[in-house]
Order: sequence, then C-alpha cells, then structure tokens
Amino acid sequence: MVALGNFAPSGDYAFPYRDLVGAHVLVTGGRGTLGAAICRGFASLGAQVWSVDQSPAEGGEQHPQITHRVADVRDRASLQAVQAEVALTEGLDVLVNAHGLQIRSDFAGCDEETWMTLTDVNLNGVYRSCQVFGEPMRSRGGAIVNIGSVNGVVVSGKGTPYGIQKAAVSHMTKVMAVEWAPLVRVNALAPTAIPSGMTKDLFANPDYVRTKTQSIPLKRTGTEEDIVHAIMFLASSASGLVTGHTLMMDGGLSLV
Repeated sequence: MVALGNFAPSGDYAFPYRDLVGAHVLVTGGRGTLGAAICRGFASLGAQVWSVDQSPAEGGEQHPQITHRVADVRDRASLQAVQAEVALTEGLDVLVNAHGLQIRSDFAGCDEETWMTLTDVNLNGVYRSCQVFGEPMRSRGGAIVNIGSVNGVVVSGKGTPYGIQKAAVSHMTKVMAVEWAPLVRVNALAPTAIPSGMTKDLFANPDYVRTKTQSIPLKRTGTEEDIVHAIMFLASSASGLVTGHTLMMDGGLSLV
C-alpha cells in the first residue's frame, strides 16, 4: 500500500476506493455494531484492518484480514501497546475513531460522575487515539475519520452531554486538519441515530422509530451501510481535497 499522503484522486470513477486496497486501517470500537461493520467494509476492499476494542474477540465473526486487539481508549498505555505492534508493519494509512458511549441525560440532570465518564470516552478517547495512532502518520501520510453525531450540531434533549462532546470532536477535527496538513487529512462524520448497540432500546420502540423517521426530511433513519460508505469516501483519495470537514449524515435532520 502506498501511503495516502498525496491524496490525488485516481480518476477511476468506477472504483473510487482503489487506493484502499491493501491499506492498513485501524478502527477503535471495532467490536461494536458500527465498528464491526466498518472493519468488515474495509476488509471487503482488501484492506488489512486492526480492530481495537476493550472487549475481547472471543467467538463471533472472524475474518482473515481483521486483527483484533484489546485496548481501552481511556488507557493510553494500552493504546501504545497496540501502536508498538502496528509499528512493526508498514504503519497505518487510515484511522477511524468509532468508539462511543451514551448515557442519556439533560444538562441540568447530568451529575459529575456521568459527565466525566462520557467525556473520558467520547472526547478524551479520540484525543488519545489520535495522538497515539494518528501522530505517526504525519511522516508518511494518511487519513483520519472521527465519528461525531448530529447531536453535536443540533440540541437533542436527553442526548445533551453526548452532543456537547461530539461538538468538541468536530472542532478537534478542524484543529488537527490544520496542524497535521499537508500529509494527513482529518475529517469527521456526524450521523443521525442508526440501529446499534447504543440505540437498540430506542429502535425497539415503534413510536420512537415513527417519530424519528417523520422528523427527517428524507423520511428514513440511517443504516450501517450509509455510515460505512461515507467513511470509505472520507478515508480514500476520492475526498482528496477535503479536510477539517464534518460530513452530515442525517437525511437533512439538522436543516429543520
């Protein structure tokens, strides 16, 4: 894999992600519903994928191009141990920060313990991951995609603490995009809620699904495939002139 540092599109409109074939990709939160889908997506293109999660890869789906490693984004030393192993290969071309934690609360009702718990995963975890895994890209080139949220753009009741932290991730993305240019592109993705481990209780409620769907101009909620395709676009040279951007993946929800 040639490092993605020059970001020049290939002109191959039929297969715009060709530069991801053989790429070295690391996904945090790789054992979650969305993280696992992201890993499978990159592996399907022929990428070599590192799936990093605090949950061990016991049982479940195995893929010859996906390597699972246990590490916690709250623990820098555990991330550094994975990076030491990654460094023995060619290094990373793509970093996707897909980990996250949601504890629903409004602002006034969020106690300090809950606030600190959420912040350490949703904001500090991205900071640690980018410093440990992303910083080495500065000498070879690469692309970083941080998963934000539509809640980081619009105010959403019980998702307030989560939304504040995701808004901070979007700004962190801008800062890194400027500081780590020209060899590293850094972008974020801000999806609306999709069925996942974090939202399974919500999507089990028909009233929530109906109300949510009606509030979205495109009249549908997102899917794993929506998110994976958007991440592949931001990770590949198809978006070679895009950096510091938060791509809304919300069906127009943030517009109304």
